[in-house]
Amino acid sequence: MTSAANILQSKSGSAGRARRSFYDVRDGLTPVGRLCLMFAAAAGIGLCSRITVPLPFTPVPLSLQTFGAAVAAVSMGRGWGTASVAVYVACVALGVPWTVSGAAGPAVFTGPTGGYLLGFILAGAALNFFIADPARRGLFTLWGTVLACDIVFVLTPGTLLMWSLFEHSGQPLTLMEAAGKGFFPFIVADIAKSGLAAGFICLLGRR
Repeated sequence: MTSAANILQSKSGSAGRARRSFYDVRDGLTPVGRLCLMFAAAAGIGLCSRITVPLPFTPVPLSLQTFGAAVAAVSMGRGWGTASVAVYVACVALGVPWTVSGAAGPAVFTGPTGGYLLGFILAGAALNFFIADPARRGLFTLWGTVLACDIVFVLTPGTLLMWSLFEHSGQPLTLMEAAGKGFFPFIVADIAKSGLAAGFICLLGRR
């Protein structure tokens, strides 16, 4: 009987270990470990930003940047997620070529993608606020929240800054024309990328 109980206990312990999620590992890290993970998340956003598909009718290409920023912001946890996205943007400002065009430095923020980069920080903060514990959220809740934050905090400021830049470049656009270059072309793709990010976050584990 004792032997059988030990076997059952061993199997139960193995099952518990097998169910250990990314969030359990994350929460068990030391502060130094969390910092390392934060920089790794920032680098992940940078790598995703280099996976691009150019579009002939807009200076902003499609990329996996939105996916990377959403996954980092949500999975890293409140505070750490926002910091991960901010570190990514800071690295770009310091000259690391982690943008869709490969450009870097302060001048990037006065270009057509500058508003989107700054918007990622806003979106990261919003996602941290609305999704405190992603391991307890369902796929569609995550999907809807990621998409809404992307539209409000990334696509909208990105489009407005692009419109402003064209206004001051001698080639003014109407606001609808700017939306045609920086907002509407990305809606369908961002619905898909938000769903992909939500699915990936779910795969990181449940509590």
